Amino acid sequence: MKVPMKWLKEYTEINLSAQDYASKMIMAGNGVEGIDNTGELFDNVVVGHVLSCEGIEGTHLHLCMVDVGQEEPLQIVCGAPNVSAGAWVCAALDGAHLPGGVKIKKGKLRGYVSNGMLCSGPELDVPAGLYPHCGEEGIILLNEEYKPGTDVKEVFHLGDDVVDFEVLANRPDCLSVWGLARESAAVLDTHCVMPEIAVQETEGIGKFDDYARILVTDDELCPRYCARVIKNVKIGPSPMWMREYLYGAGVRPINNIVDITNFIMLETGHPMHAFDLSKVRDRTIIVRRARENEPLTTLDGKEYALTPDMLVIADAERATGLAGIMGGEESEIVEGTTDVLFECATFDRTNNRLTARALGIRTESSGRFEKGVCVRTTMEALDRACMLVNMLECGDVVPGAFDHYPNPLAPQVIDADIDRINRRIACSLSGEEMQDILERLGFGVELGGNELSCTVPEWRMDFETDADISEEVLRLYGYDKIPSTLMTGVTMAGHRSEKQALLDRVKTSLVGMGFYEALNFSFVSPKWVDALGLDKDDPRASFITIRNPLGEDTSVMRTTLVPSMLNTLALNINRGNAEGRLFEAAPVFSAGKTETTPATETISLCMGLYGEKADFYALRDAVVCLLGEFGIRPRAAAGGDGYYHPGRKAVLSVDGVEIARVGEIHPDVAEAFDIPGRVYVAEVDLFRLPALAQPIPEVQPLPKFPAVTRDIALVMDESVAVGPVMEAIEKAGGKLIEDVSLFDIYRDVKLGLGKKSAAFALSFRAADRTLTDAEIGAAMDKILAACQNGFGAELRS
Repeated sequence: MKVPMKWLKEYTEINLSAQDYASKMIMAGNGVEGIDNTGELFDNVVVGHVLSCEGIEGTHLHLCMVDVGQEEPLQIVCGAPNVSAGAWVCAALDGAHLPGGVKIKKGKLRGYVSNGMLCSGPELDVPAGLYPHCGEEGIILLNEEYKPGTDVKEVFHLGDDVVDFEVLANRPDCLSVWGLARESAAVLDTHCVMPEIAVQETEGIGKFDDYARILVTDDELCPRYCARVIKNVKIGPSPMWMREYLYGAGVRPINNIVDITNFIMLETGHPMHAFDLSKVRDRTIIVRRARENEPLTTLDGKEYALTPDMLVIADAERATGLAGIMGGEESEIVEGTTDVLFECATFDRTNNRLTARALGIRTESSGRFEKGVCVRTTMEALDRACMLVNMLECGDVVPGAFDHYPNPLAPQVIDADIDRINRRIACSLSGEEMQDILERLGFGVELGGNELSCTVPEWRMDFETDADISEEVLRLYGYDKIPSTLMTGVTMAGHRSEKQALLDRVKTSLVGMGFYEALNFSFVSPKWVDALGLDKDDPRASFITIRNPLGEDTSVMRTTLVPSMLNTLALNINRGNAEGRLFEAAPVFSAGKTETTPATETISLCMGLYGEKADFYALRDAVVCLLGEFGIRPRAAAGGDGYYHPGRKAVLSVDGVEIARVGEIHPDVAEAFDIPGRVYVAEVDLFRLPALAQPIPEVQPLPKFPAVTRDIALVMDESVAVGPVMEAIEKAGGKLIEDVSLFDIYRDVKLGLGKKSAAFALSFRAADRTLTDAEIGAAMDKILAACQNGFGAELRS
């Protein structure tokens, strides 16, 4: 909420700069978002008196001699159509700065020297509501005579500091100048003087009941409704002081009646509404619930269809306004209005919020009712509005008022123990000190022994228990005065959970292999998953749909990490990154098979690879290396999902349990994700790793005896997988064989139809001796026999 300092100073003494004042308020728990100055946008602009004004032949320009308080009048060339001799104007002198970074310099126009510029309202960023002027086509003409050379900021009452408060949801009393004045007085330990409200009712014009009839049908949604009638209204501009305050608070002045309602809302925190009584049918106001699909056109010209859970202000025939949110178009105050009904009421905050949200309306009024408006001070605010009518002499206040308040609230009293307060705030204050603090805040306090009996001020609606009393005592005593103490109690060493330890181990291993971690949202577009071409009965094709998504691209929870990885790879490729090694370890979400089956969340790992050195084997080896960190030696077999290339994919498993899938992405799927080249993706079921993990062998000393290597090429059927053959070689070689690796696969018609040749490099070593040719030969014979018997493989000649 923006509040001019000048307005606050009407009710409390503030002898600090705006910055120091803001610091004090912040330390007492009141947020301040910033400080603005209403006149900082321009300087060196003064009042000028046009002594003579002559047109320049052949142009729209005028040659003016202007008295600006200097020894000699200044010659200024002006093109405004409304400039004339005798006018009082705003003159920007040589060197003046205007809004938008404009700097005025002495120059020539059509050969005539111009020593400045006569300014319009938009050029000074002075709105018409603050000071009426001729808009963009004319200069500002001052309504009164001033001493030439007077700074125009004094004319427009600019130059005041405006403090922008951040009012928290539990302090609706601070959404008003009076509330902030009370708070300021308590913080600064000064007095707060509220205006004495006295309404002068005009005799001889009847009474309230002669002009209006009001019926409240729902006391729950409208706990209090007050109204007064103003007769013989004279619509016109508000006085300068009121326009100045409204402008500083960020409200556009309109006319005296509307400005009074806005002024009261800002000053007291009570939103008000003014009805043109001539437009109210049968001069009857009914506060009721709306009818089903009841139409209403609000002040902004928009039409709404209402529902029975919404509260409206209606006349004898139909709704004319949304209670506490916005008035209707039909009863709007216009220039010819003569009889006005002022409304000041309290509406249920929950219903007000739900109605405003359902209709998509947000106003200053609805925001205040949502946070809470004090029901006890409603009539006081209404009388203050009528007092302003008297001050502005813009109407006659009809004797009498309507005040529907069927369930008055009793004063709230909270008892608090002094020792308990001190324990809470970790300070040692006496009962008298606490009493002084609370009385500064407006509490009625009775001190008896070790107890405080606190009567909560009527404008404070945020109090429930003695804990709230403790908070008030501490924030005014000073958070900075809490003594520093060493921490007491038993401390416990933190540790990583099994899940965290697993993820750390996996990430460390992948980073060591040159991979970078990617982070993506857990919600994706269903089109991304559809682009993978999954079968309809695939569980990953069933989504958990978000009720209130940000958009279609983030409307479902992801069931697989592959689409996110493909989008990340595509982004890097299309941004010109020549190669990439990425991984993401994140949750995936599976919908329950039935409505009663709960959804599940599991952590999955996805790895992506592309670039000149990237191929299927590079990614497969990275996955095998990762599994090796857990002592797992997987078996590879052809297979995998349809979004992989049919000839370049594999499934890695251990004892028949699938643990990973790896392969090149199918060209059609890559195209759907705007990927121009080959990319490779692997998926690993992370949480199978702990169960399958094996102890990693201890570090062995360097061998003392040399290894013996042999190469062997075996011809076998095309359908025979190489992995089982390597396992058979290791088993047949026994303890002597140290390593087996595949280094070539060869195909040729000379081998036979449906045949291939697989070449293996074998390494033999014994820990206690150098192996002999006989030992190597015997081992080779066992290996060849095992391959022939198990796979029909023959030694290639």
